[in-house]
Amino acid sequence: MDDPSLQPAQSSEAVSTMPSEGVAYPASATPVPIAIGVDLIERERLLASYRRYGERMLRRIFTEREIAQAGGRIERLVGRFAAKEACSKALGTGMITVAWREIEIERGEGGKPVVRLHGRAAARAATLGLTAFDVSISDTREYAIAVAVALRG
Repeated sequence: MDDPSLQPAQSSEAVSTMPSEGVAYPASATPVPIAIGVDLIERERLLASYRRYGERMLRRIFTEREIAQAGGRIERLVGRFAAKEACSKALGTGMITVAWREIEIERGEGGKPVVRLHGRAAARAATLGLTAFDVSISDTREYAIAVAVALRG
């Protein structure tokens, strides 16, 4: 391993109170070339929110393009919700400093999800030097999960 950022922490940097606990590696002071976020959501949670708040909830979270691509099938938006959360985590903010609609997950060619950032989400990505996002979404009857990977440089 020639790259010093890939070397294990030296024993003076590692933190461990007991050998059986393993070695804790401190966060790197040097930015790593990727940022990752993941989110898991219970499908019923989003569907129940839609039943309660209807279109108002949809328009607060999803863009017109996302809603249109769902074709009236709200369950198609559950994975996109998880993808928005995962992207916000890759941005290091969660959904606190960016708005839901500033992270757009659209259906690309062949069904592959495409990430589009707007407003504060795009500004945060630029600040972090994130130049590309990729997201993967998977779901079952009960859950949807999304993983977002952003590249620096």
